[in-house]
Amino acid sequence: MKLIVVIIGYFKWHYSKALKSITSIWKNFLDFLVAFFSLKLVVKNLFDPWKRMNDIYPARFNFKDYFFAFLTNAIMRIVGIIMRLLLLVVGVVGYILFFILLPITLIVWLILPLIILFLAISGLYLIIK
Repeated sequence: MKLIVVIIGYFKWHYSKALKSITSIWKNFLDFLVAFFSLKLVVKNLFDPWKRMNDIYPARFNFKDYFFAFLTNAIMRIVGIIMRLLLLVVGVVGYILFFILLPITLIVWLILPLIILFLAISGLYLIIK
C-alpha cells in the first residue's frame, strides 16, 4: 500500500512540480543566452574598433603619423568585425541548440517513467532468463 502511495506521489511530482521546474530552468537558460550574447548589441556595434582601441589622428597633417593612425584604426576595426562575427556565430549556434534541445528534453522527461519501467522489466527478464 505504501509503495502505491509513493508511486502515485512520484507521478504527481513528475508531471506537475518537476515539469514546471524544468520549464522555469529553460526560461532562465534562455534569459542567460539573451543577456550573455546580446546579439542585438553586437550587430549594432559590429563595425566599432575592438575594445574601443583606436589611434588619434595628428593635429597637423603628417603623412607618416596620419597613415599609421589610419592603419591602426583599420586593423582594430577589422579585428572588431572578426571577433563580433565569431560571437554572432557562437550566439546563433547557442540559440539553435537551445531550441533543438528544449523539445527533446521535454519529450524525454515526459516518457522517462516509461523508459524506467521498460528498463526494469528488461532487467528482470534478463535475470530470470
